[in-house]
Amino acid sequence: MLCPSRILIVEDEEILADNLKTFLGRRTPDVRIAADAEAAIAMAKSFSPDLVILDYALPGIDGLRAYHEIVGSGSEAANCVMITGHLTELVAEKAYRQGIRQMLCKPFSFAELQQAIDLSH
Repeated sequence: MLCPSRILIVEDEEILADNLKTFLGRRTPDVRIAADAEAAIAMAKSFSPDLVILDYALPGIDGLRAYHEIVGSGSEAANCVMITGHLTELVAEKAYRQGIRQMLCKPFSFAELQQAIDLSH
């Protein structure tokens, strides 16, 4: 089981974001939440997460554009697990082209999330 030291959760559903933070916080010393892409992009610049747990459907900028901006801003967050309620072939293909190899469709279990995190490193 791999445990990144800094995780950024980008999720606009507050309850899900809090549940993910509680679960991941048991293994990771620093877990932060951004409720939208703009906040995530700004936070990533100073936080430099090892892993981004990123919702695809965010208000405003979507998750793929956010990931492009996070990586392009100089953050070393190359590892990402994309989460979405509606995983389509088109979204998966676009994510894969950006370097995102792990995607989960909501709802998912904590075991599935941990496996995706392990595979992302």
